[in-house]
Amino acid sequence: MYVPACLESIKNQTYKNIQTIIVDQDSSDDTPKIAKKYGALVIKRSRPKFYSPPSKSRNMGFKESKGEIIVHLDSDMELSPKLIEEAVNLLTTGNYGALVVHEIDKTKGFWSKCKSLERRCYWGNLNIEAARIVTRKVFKEVGGYDEGLNSGDDLNVSKRYIKKAHVGFCKNILYHNIGDLDFMKLMLKKFNYGKTSPKYFRKTKSSPVGYFIEEYKCFAKNYLLLLRNPIVGIGMLFMKTSEILFGFLGYTVDRYKINLNWNIYEK
Repeated sequence: MYVPACLESIKNQTYKNIQTIIVDQDSSDDTPKIAKKYGALVIKRSRPKFYSPPSKSRNMGFKESKGEIIVHLDSDMELSPKLIEEAVNLLTTGNYGALVVHEIDKTKGFWSKCKSLERRCYWGNLNIEAARIVTRKVFKEVGGYDEGLNSGDDLNVSKRYIKKAHVGFCKNILYHNIGDLDFMKLMLKKFNYGKTSPKYFRKTKSSPVGYFIEEYKCFAKNYLLLLRNPIVGIGMLFMKTSEILFGFLGYTVDRYKINLNWNIYEK
């Protein structure tokens, strides 16, 4: 259970004027009780049958918020102590409307190490790395998260931020507890994303091929990271290629209305 660590990291911020809002989806791990101990506002909503992005939850949280700067977190994330202080300074004194925060994954097991390496390769690329801190003004101008998307929602809203304001990068980081990842669950998740991805690519007028090329360019640019641990590097490339194949299978199933349903609920 990661919620206490997340809330503790918020409590330990050097910047103290923070309102914490948790949108709880029928959790069974005492999240509401723990959240209230930390003074957080808890909003309840029903848990969907299958996995869906947190777009609706984040929009719900925003409507209850009062601050001029919005930070969207997952329960398995921890903030470095000066992150919010830096974000407030950048957004109030700089020429920014939104900020990207690099993530360092806390891993357990081989495939989580592979996923962590993949994400590290994306640092600094606004075509892949999404902004999670934004001013209230910019968030309202773009209309919040698109609740009609079942994949790519975070990148979609981030690209809409870019059209409205300058997007910068924080020096302070987030820690992301990704735990021990199961290979087949990763593949099934990408299969389900593939089934819903056409809507994202239509709305953004982009191509999945172009997106995948952008990812592999990041791997080529950061080849030294792969060479530091070649076994994990090879595993990451195998994992990523497999995800693309499962995503393409999901896309094909949706496009040609093939009756093949592999659904899982996973964060």
